[in-house]
Amino acid sequence: MAMYTRCGSCGKKIPIGTRCECRKERYKRYDKTARNNEQNKMYTQFYNSKSWKKMSSNVKSKHNGLCLVCLLEYQLIEFADVVHHIETLRENWDKRLCEDNLIPLCHGCHNRIDHINCPEEEKEQLKQLLKDYKNKYTLG
Repeated sequence: MAMYTRCGSCGKKIPIGTRCECRKERYKRYDKTARNNEQNKMYTQFYNSKSWKKMSSNVKSKHNGLCLVCLLEYQLIEFADVVHHIETLRENWDKRLCEDNLIPLCHGCHNRIDHINCPEEEKEQLKQLLKDYKNKYTLG
């Protein structure tokens, strides 16, 4: 017997492990209104570039694919599926590929960050985590 859940957006009953059709429509709307609007086109192009994909992959590899917040603050092993810019692209475009500005995070930790009004102290904490990881887990 198949098990079902409800779509978080439209409420439709769907088999567990599948995605609702409304998701395609939501993503299409989001792409049109957020990703591909004139204001964000430059950022979207950057995130789709080879240089970003390569840097993102390198940062994850350098930190063994682990979320540094989970590892160093909670002593948990979580897979890092996002590389976060400590100083956002809007704040400092020149640091978009700077390793000292990039930290691997799991989806949960990344979602807890206020990307619009991130306090300076939170940015400093993330920078400190990078230093702590380097001091604790790397040679030389």
